[in-house]
Amino acid sequence: PSALQEVSSGINAEYGVQLLSNKKVEESVQISSPSEGANNVVEFIKKSETDYQLAINENYTSMSNTTFKALRRNLPITQTLIDWHKLHGFQVGKDIMNKS
Repeated sequence: PSALQEVSSGINAEYGVQLLSNKKVEESVQISSPSEGANNVVEFIKKSETDYQLAINENYTSMSNTTFKALRRNLPITQTLIDWHKLHGFQVGKDIMNKS
């Protein structure tokens, strides 16, 4: 039998990131009787779906360390968040306020 496995999953709803994936699988199945054929087809489906799910899980792990980090906003060079209420204390903030 052959099958097309497809997955569409929301990874990060805040940023609208989705994973769309598909994989075609094929395998020869021994069919000497209807019940043996059915059992072999079911085993083929179980194995291919398990392998596909494991590959997707590995991909999620890899993506969280690479792709998702690239999507996040980096902190400034000081590695601290800016307190926007105290912006007037920074030289840039003074320059902006003087122009307005």
